Amino acid sequence: MGGEKSNSEAVSELGAFNSELFLERLRFAIGSESINKFASKCGFSESLVRKYLSGSIPGFDKAAVMARAAGVSLEWLAGERSEVRPAEDSASENTLEDEFAMIPGYSVQISTGPGAFPGSHEQPSRKLAFRRKWLRYRGLNEKDLVLVFAKGDSMEPTISDNNTLMIDTSNTELSNGLIYVIRVNSHLVAKRVQTLTNRDIMLLSDNETYKPEILKPEQLQDLAVIGKVVWIGKDV
Repeated sequence: MGGEKSNSEAVSELGAFNSELFLERLRFAIGSESINKFASKCGFSESLVRKYLSGSIPGFDKAAVMARAAGVSLEWLAGERSEVRPAEDSASENTLEDEFAMIPGYSVQISTGPGAFPGSHEQPSRKLAFRRKWLRYRGLNEKDLVLVFAKGDSMEPTISDNNTLMIDTSNTELSNGLIYVIRVNSHLVAKRVQTLTNRDIMLLSDNETYKPEILKPEQLQDLAVIGKVVWIGKDV
């Protein structure tokens, strides 16, 4: 039959296709570029790229297009070769590693009740690639950055349930109107902050159904600023 190839046909076309490795490498190749922009470079719809990022296996022709758009070899993208190698210049094996920083992600949920932020001894559960140029433009140091999961709807529409949050752990000085991850009363929350003239701190939710929480000076000894939220990864 004609039309779209099945997953088994796609696997046979690409040989030893490693779907798990393909997903990891596609995310690495896209990096901090928006999915919409990458889809446009490929001539695909955004929904199709999101389908592949959700675990669907592309056919040979579409995988080749994505490899060209990402500047990597089809063999590497398909998981057939272990090294990172651009399609156009096989001599520059470290190009992607030089261009992208791998930011560690932890299985920590913010706004979900009691919890601890990962310590230096804990191992990340995943890593996501971000272009070093973008990090420098934002004034961010990759060594200070961690990724965690949001939980709940208190910061809707800015932050949705299960969004990925990038936190700059070096930025712990509160500035009005910005979003921080804070540990308060043994809870980890992501909130906007407002410092008041009487030294109280107000924690604000973007979802108006949640009332502001005011922390008195005597409560601040139990408050720890984990860092500023500098990036939000959204699914649609």
